[in-house]
Amino acid sequence: MNFCGFSFDTDTQKGISRLTQSGRLPHAVIIESKSQEQSKNLALLLSAYAVCEGEGKPCGVCRQCRNALSNAHADIKWLEPDKKSKSGIYSIEQIRGLAVDAQVRPNDADAKVYIFEEADKRFPEVQQNSFLKLLEEPPQRIYFILLVKSAKALLATIRSRCTVIRTGGEEAISDEAAQSAAEIVRGILSPKEYDLMLALRALTDKTQQAGILLAVKKHLRDALVMLSGGEIQGDRELARKLASKLTRKKIIEMLELSDSCDYRLKQNSNINLLTTWLCGEYRRILWQR
Repeated sequence: MNFCGFSFDTDTQKGISRLTQSGRLPHAVIIESKSQEQSKNLALLLSAYAVCEGEGKPCGVCRQCRNALSNAHADIKWLEPDKKSKSGIYSIEQIRGLAVDAQVRPNDADAKVYIFEEADKRFPEVQQNSFLKLLEEPPQRIYFILLVKSAKALLATIRSRCTVIRTGGEEAISDEAAQSAAEIVRGILSPKEYDLMLALRALTDKTQQAGILLAVKKHLRDALVMLSGGEIQGDRELARKLASKLTRKKIIEMLELSDSCDYRLKQNSNINLLTTWLCGEYRRILWQR
């Protein structure tokens, strides 16, 4: 990843590099940052990456990159709130118009990028639900970047379809946490409930809990991307197994369940009761019709 002179901390640079390690962007990214300047800079960088026609993306020197980095690219649109809105929000008409505009071929590049500033403030729930259909089935080479101070302000159904990157870096995932997460995913898919209960015991290690749940959610998001025909960021074999056994609806429910577990862990819930509940809920979702 070429950072084109932008200054990000080491953890953020590592997160961005992981994001693009497959050679392309995920179709939807949430940038979570307390600094508007940092989030805008990162959105500029990612949008330049999306339209770049040079080598070492974003090359920073091709015409597409120059236009993108100077905020003058016809295929990169920074969405403004509806001018009629006194509260500064996106209107339902804007979101419907966006769905139409996304079907139109790019003007100049091979891709189109839509950037939503302050999405956590400007995106009411009704409009988010309207946007969800486009987010689920976007046309090819369409990218969405949502800038927020807190991703939790967005609907879980929106978050589950996006890759979240935080300036300052994501929670670090140790090799041990990654291995434990993979075992939990295999336990979810196993016909034996005991396999999942055994794998969930890893959550008793408080130092690894956040990393394990983050890695589990990454596997689930990869499966969701695979079902949509996109390029995944992680373990292709695990994603394939999840995608072959779970529907889109079940994966989203499991993502929301994992978010709920993460919240309960932060509230110091009883870990034995929590893992028993989590095991039962994963199994219920897996076998429900």
